[in-house]
Amino acid sequence: MMSLLRKLASLRLTLVAMFVLLILVLIGSRSTTVDVSVTAIPLAVLSMNLLAAILANHTFRRQTGLLVFHVGLLLLITIIGLSVLIRFDGHVEVLQGASFDPRDVEVTAVGWLHPGHLDEVRFKQGDVQVEYLAGLTRQSTRSTIQHGATGAMRTQTIGDRQAAEINGYRFITTPNKGFALLMRWEPAGAEPVYGAIHFPSFPQYDWKQVTDWVAPSGQHLQMELNFAEPVSRPDRSWVLERPQSAFSVNTQTSDGTTLVVGKGGALALEGGMLRVVDVQMWIAYRIDYYPLLPWALVAALLAIGGLALHFRERYPARQGAGRTRKEEAADACIARA
Repeated sequence: MMSLLRKLASLRLTLVAMFVLLILVLIGSRSTTVDVSVTAIPLAVLSMNLLAAILANHTFRRQTGLLVFHVGLLLLITIIGLSVLIRFDGHVEVLQGASFDPRDVEVTAVGWLHPGHLDEVRFKQGDVQVEYLAGLTRQSTRSTIQHGATGAMRTQTIGDRQAAEINGYRFITTPNKGFALLMRWEPAGAEPVYGAIHFPSFPQYDWKQVTDWVAPSGQHLQMELNFAEPVSRPDRSWVLERPQSAFSVNTQTSDGTTLVVGKGGALALEGGMLRVVDVQMWIAYRIDYYPLLPWALVAALLAIGGLALHFRERYPARQGAGRTRKEEAADACIARA
């Protein structure tokens, strides 16, 4: 048993695992084709290597500070490895007045062992306000949402620094936000269908509020959103929110025909009518799932505390020994005198 522990505690194994971890991290940071979850393999090897070193090395048991430091380090490596395996990263655009739909989430990374309960997240998007200084310098973002179980909804205002945690998932606003056109598709002889068309981020693309859209009938349209009054105020402080001014939509069909329609107006398209209902805000969220991160902080503090205890135990003993030698030398001089 001890021979196996010594092999697992080998410093050579430590160096190999750290080298493999470094290579995988470098490859993962430069390539989207490599799943970062593979880094959990060398992290698992390092955890076993460190655990074996703690069990096999008697020095750790004789020095409390050193033992606490290595236990904290072991917990930290284990937590990081588990976080890599269960992590989730993604982003989503949510329409003001609408409910979050997990099907709209664009996933950027997901761990091999992610529990996958994003479909249990429920929240409704409320008002969105973004403050700007003169020169379009963005300040604070205030996004109001309602989340929680039915009948016990909680209202929370979040922003760039204040996130909402729902079912372990953390939602935090991003700089991306803009306007969305609420539409109602009225097919011939069928029930109307409601939807929204998101325009490019505002005010980043205030000069190009244009998007391409394919109607339910399959007809390709290019739509441009215009406001009767300027929405942004580059010369002074202002707040971006749901516009109150009149607006119009310039719609160009695939055959080059341009149609202009305002709020309440309708476009006659192939197979039905497309009616303009209103304009709302949309805001983008970054979503992540790292529930073990607080424990990583605890493990790091434990390791730092153990290291501090180790040096406290070690250096006073040396200083004491030094003082004793000086005292002995002084006594010898007195005796010779």
